Amino acid sequence: MKLLLPITTIFSALLLTTNVVARWKPTPGLTWDYVLGNDINISTEKTEVVEIDVNKSASKIQSFHDAGKKVICYFSGGTLEDFRSDYDQFIAVKNLVKTTYGDWPDEKWIDIRMEELKPLILNRMKLAISKKCDAIEVDNLDGYQMDEVKSWSNPLTKEDTIKYAIWLGNSAHELGISIGLKNVLGIINEVGNYFDFAINEECIDYNECYLYKDFIKSGKAVFGVTYNGLEKNKNALCRNLDGLGMSMNIKPGIELVQGGILFNGKEHCGSNFNVNFDGKQNNATTLEKTTTLIVKVTTTKKSTTVSKKTTKTTVTKTTTPIKATTKKSTTTSTTNYSKTKQTTISKKTTTTKKPITSTKKTTTSKKSTTKTTKKTITTVKSKSSTKKLSSVIKVTKKVIKVVSKVVTKKN
Repeated sequence: MKLLLPITTIFSALLLTTNVVARWKPTPGLTWDYVLGNDINISTEKTEVVEIDVNKSASKIQSFHDAGKKVICYFSGGTLEDFRSDYDQFIAVKNLVKTTYGDWPDEKWIDIRMEELKPLILNRMKLAISKKCDAIEVDNLDGYQMDEVKSWSNPLTKEDTIKYAIWLGNSAHELGISIGLKNVLGIINEVGNYFDFAINEECIDYNECYLYKDFIKSGKAVFGVTYNGLEKNKNALCRNLDGLGMSMNIKPGIELVQGGILFNGKEHCGSNFNVNFDGKQNNATTLEKTTTLIVKVTTTKKSTTVSKKTTKTTVTKTTTPIKATTKKSTTTSTTNYSKTKQTTISKKTTTTKKPITSTKKTTTSKKSTTKTTKKTITTVKSKSSTKKLSSVIKVTKKVIKVVSKVVTKKN
C-alpha cells in the first residue's frame, strides 16, 4: 500500500564502540619464582613468572618484560606494614588500623569493612598499573581466622572477607589488571570466580592442595611455594600434587630469595606421576578481548505498530560443597624502606563449608505496544581482535549503503 502522507526517515546514529579488555590470565603449567625483599639477577632467572614487591621500580619491572617474563606485584590488603609510603594515610583514618599482627610487631590488622579503605587500596592497584605490573597479589585476607582479630569487640567474619575479596577482584578487573587469591582456601568456592589465579604457601603441610582442583580445571594457574627443601618434603609433594597441575617452587629455607627447585613430578616422583595441566594453552597467556558494534537506525512513520519481545535468561551457577581445612602461612622478606622481614608464621584453622544449592532462573516477558519509533539494535561480539573489527566495519558500511538507498527511494 502506498503511503499518502510524507515519510521522514532519519539516520540518527551510527555508533561503533570497541570495548577491549586485555589482561594477562596465567594458566596452569607456568614456572614461577617468589622473591620478596631481595633482588633478582635477571640473567640467571629461568622462570616464566616472577613475583616481587610493588615497591620495586618501574625500570626493574621493565627489565623483566624485556627478558620475556611476566611480573606479579605484591602488597598487603588486610594489614598495614609500617614501611609503606602510604602508611600515614591509613593511620589518618579513624579506627581503620587495629591490633598488631602476632609475631610481626611492624604490621597491624586493618578493618576491611570500612569504606575509607577502598580508595587507599585502589591507589595501590593504580601504582602497580603505573609500573606496568602484569598482575597483583593482595595478601592477608585471612584476618577473620586470627586470634588478634577475634579479640576485637566487633571482629571480622568470613562473610566480611568474602565481600571484601569480591570487591578486590572486581576493582582490579575494572582497572584492567589480573589479580591472584592468596591462601584463604576457606572462601575459594565463594570468591574463586573473581580471581585470575591463586598463590599458596605450604598446602602440602596441611594436605589441602586438592582444594584447588576445580580452580585449576577451570584453566587458572595456582602458584605454590614450599619451604625447607625438596628432600624433607618430597613424599608430601608427590602425594599432594599428583594429578593436580600446580606450579610449585621449593625454597631451600624459609626466605623468599631467588631460586629454589622447580618441582617436576616425573623427575622427582617417578614416571607414574600425572602432571595433568588441563588448562594449559597458548603458552599459558590468555588475552580477553570483546568488540561490540551497535548500529541504531531510527525511522519515523505515521501509524506504525511495533511489537517488542524481550527474553531474559539468568546463568546457572553451581558450587560443589566441600569440607575444607585451611591455614594461615605467610612468609615474606622485605627490605624496602629500610625494613626487613624474614619470618614464617603458620596457623591452622579448620573450616567447614556449608552446601550451596545451585539455582537457575529463566524469565520471559512479552510487551506489545504501538509506537512511532522503531529501533533496530544489532550487536556483534567477538573475542578476536583486528580481523574481527575489520569485518565489523565492512558490515557497517553495507548497512549505511542500504539505509541510504531506502532514504533516497522513499524521498
